[in-house]
Amino acid sequence: MIPTAILFLTGLLATLLGVEAPVRWVRWVVRAGLALALGAALFFGAEGQAFGGLFLYDGFARVAGVVGIVAGLFASLVGARYLERTGMERFEYHALLAYSVFGVQVMAASANLVVILIGLEILSLPLYALAALRYDAKSEEAGLKYFLLGAVASAVMLYGIVLLYGATGSFAVSAVGQGPLYLAGLLLVLAGLFFKASLVPFHWWAPDVYQGAPTPVTLYMATGVKAAAFAALARVVVGAGVGGLAGAVVALVVVLTVFYGNLGALAQSEAKRLLAYSSVAHAGYIALAVFGPNPAPAMGFYLFVYALSTGLAFAVLSQLDEGEGVPFAGVKGLIKKSPMLAGVLAIALFSLAGMPPFAGFWGKYLVFVEAARGGQYTLVAFALLTAVVAAYYYMKLLALAFFASAGEGGKTPEVPALAAVTMGLVGFLVLALGVFPGLVYGFFNVGNLVP
Repeated sequence: MIPTAILFLTGLLATLLGVEAPVRWVRWVVRAGLALALGAALFFGAEGQAFGGLFLYDGFARVAGVVGIVAGLFASLVGARYLERTGMERFEYHALLAYSVFGVQVMAASANLVVILIGLEILSLPLYALAALRYDAKSEEAGLKYFLLGAVASAVMLYGIVLLYGATGSFAVSAVGQGPLYLAGLLLVLAGLFFKASLVPFHWWAPDVYQGAPTPVTLYMATGVKAAAFAALARVVVGAGVGGLAGAVVALVVVLTVFYGNLGALAQSEAKRLLAYSSVAHAGYIALAVFGPNPAPAMGFYLFVYALSTGLAFAVLSQLDEGEGVPFAGVKGLIKKSPMLAGVLAIALFSLAGMPPFAGFWGKYLVFVEAARGGQYTLVAFALLTAVVAAYYYMKLLALAFFASAGEGGKTPEVPALAAVTMGLVGFLVLALGVFPGLVYGFFNVGNLVP
């Protein structure tokens, strides 16, 4: 739990410094805190239970927590130019980001339903403010919409937790009960987690919020927050079992998610909205793994490579976004304006499409194999067909970047050296994990989801 403590202290220090110190001090304090927490999670993340079993810090919690920290650090490092252009360079941005990453750590390691809810609120409350931090109508609408729908989802989840406690007498994620009270509580808890993971039909907030929120915030929401949501969702689903009506509900949600997410992406003409629908579809692919006999390794790997690939794509868009979003015209001819950004975007999109030798190929392969091991051949076949559709809209965006005229594409982006180095390192990691996928398994030692 050392990374969790570091992140809490980082957020506290950033808040205190922000009152008097220059904003650049706060920025570097938060970056240093995130880097220190990442080092602690990677090299000093002792596994085990804490606080009487409320927290289960295992390999799966570790990989989800690392994704959250990497997402926060990535958003900070590549978002500097965007913050400067849009006038958002204030200490609140950095402090709120640190607190939200702290919430990801709490939620990822939770083995108790109440602690999951607490972690959910810790990571969500800063995000409501961050989504509305840019002074324009779209950003304010994104923050308000996210807040209102998030509050409803939290209330629904809380009511479900109460029903589960009434049915089982326990708040543990592994507590299993019977009867209509237990089933109603489980479905309500799942609904709240489905919302945070942007699974259909609880996804309606994602495209509008992703488009309206500042692009670095969208980068973090699409990666770190999703990792925390799936860490909690996987523990609840696997702890309760995926048979009976609950299993049928999860299967239906997976089908709707991969279908509607990819179908919605086909109709988009704005890059951030396209990636928002893409993230909905990927949520369905990740959820597919829960039907397997040992879903943790496949889910952990997919979460890791999805976060790297999606974060990379949004990092490119943050360099192109002038505060009004990124219409497809802004991507046209990117290879002529910035070969580096075009190359990074290609790595991200090929990985998201699941093409070898990129890491995203192994992510899809592993969750499909895991679901097939659980006997879900029909679900796997359907997901494979939708993955073919996904490849089309990724390649459509890539074709605009490499083969379209740059006449309508706006100014040549100026990429800060720190952002360029960060994107280069992440792009290299996506390629390396495509060639050596076993690195994630060996390092994080991802095992079972429940004790």
